[in-house]
Amino acid sequence: MRAIAFYGKGGIGKSTLASNIAAALSCEGIKTILIGCDPKADSTINLLGRRIRPLLEVMRDEKRPPPEHFTAIGFNGVVCVEIGGPEPGVGCAGRGLIIGIRYLSEILDLEKFDLVIFDVPADIVCGGLAVVVKEGYAEGALIVTSDEFMSLYAANNLCRGFMSIGAKVGGLVYNRASESGMRYVASFSQKVDLPILGLVPISEEIKIAEAR
Repeated sequence: MRAIAFYGKGGIGKSTLASNIAAALSCEGIKTILIGCDPKADSTINLLGRRIRPLLEVMRDEKRPPPEHFTAIGFNGVVCVEIGGPEPGVGCAGRGLIIGIRYLSEILDLEKFDLVIFDVPADIVCGGLAVVVKEGYAEGALIVTSDEFMSLYAANNLCRGFMSIGAKVGGLVYNRASESGMRYVASFSQKVDLPILGLVPISEEIKIAEAR
């Protein structure tokens, strides 16, 4: 079993990347689960075409819900889970993620999957949001960035945060890539000593699909 976690600035395209990677690898026969860790619970919409009840919401009604009460089967058999978060204005998203991830790993056998993908909403590394890599649920973090200043700024904060807790960062994923912007991401890659593992060219088709 391999497990990876996507981090990066909000709105940078983590969920789009995570869901499409899950879909593509499932078509290669890789048994995949996508675990959305955003309180908005919108990581799996692309695979399901709808929203599902997040685990933490189900846990407010049932103390120990079985997997069938919070999992759904998406495109090509990808198993989908949304952790969710506390009610708006109440509680801590990071603390909620800790509770959800720990319960999920207890009640659901993640080892039966070939690939586990975590989609984590983090511009900074707080104790709760870092739990996915800090406690070893994922082998390491992949930081999604574009060539925009604020995206690279967030990526740098993430690198520093992960370094401070001794968590592994596998590399960078350059989203909305362009020839003109490559030099900025390449320069950042050298400065933080992380490889660019892949790039996704900027695409009008994605914008059109999102508008639908």
